[in-house]
Amino acid sequence: MNTNNAEEQLRNYLQYGLVAEILWADEAYALNAEIIRHAKQINAHRFGALFASLQTMISDRQTLSITKMFDSVGGRYPTRNIPATLELLERHDTLWQVPNRQGLHHSLIESGADSTHLEQISNAELTRNVVVHFRDTLPDPLSATPDRLSLTLRALREARDKLIAHNEAIERTAIQESMWDETVALVNYAKNFVATIGWGYLGEFYYGENNDNFWATSNAKSTSISLRRLLRAAALTEAE
Repeated sequence: MNTNNAEEQLRNYLQYGLVAEILWADEAYALNAEIIRHAKQINAHRFGALFASLQTMISDRQTLSITKMFDSVGGRYPTRNIPATLELLERHDTLWQVPNRQGLHHSLIESGADSTHLEQISNAELTRNVVVHFRDTLPDPLSATPDRLSLTLRALREARDKLIAHNEAIERTAIQESMWDETVALVNYAKNFVATIGWGYLGEFYYGENNDNFWATSNAKSTSISLRRLLRAAALTEAE
């Protein structure tokens, strides 16, 4: 493994592993929001059952995408998620050239690191610090004192393992469902991770101006816009 190979593998993890799942999650959130927005008209035309089933499918897709991004490394198949990316960075810590150290410094300083110390350490040591930082902040559904992100991830994993993957004989209402607003925080964590690592190690931007637009999934709302046009064309909603 050389630096070029390591960077290509990292790019693959970010683009085809994490960004792909972030896109699915953002798209699911936008579609659900659009359905809720027009729920009154949909129900009035007696399409409530149809769209309720669609919402369940959308929720399942979002749940799978988010949990995949945070699953532990292991099992029979290689993963391209956050823990796997951290393992990749750590395993090849001496190979990274780190074209944008300052972006990594910023993340570490925000968590309490000393800026002078960061300026003096090698790229390999900086990488080890970055890995520790993200492992320390990574949501942990098994934690005895879980924070909000960990609780949300725990609920999503329960939904995936008990309802989606194995279809256990329990009611959906007995488990915290894919909580739409709470899941945004998990997706934002993944976006920040991708943006920080992508800029620091590959020199690639993932946020637009003022860091308020994750451009890699900027087209996530295209399907919800298409749904809005479809409802309007079918005369279920009025033109806006």
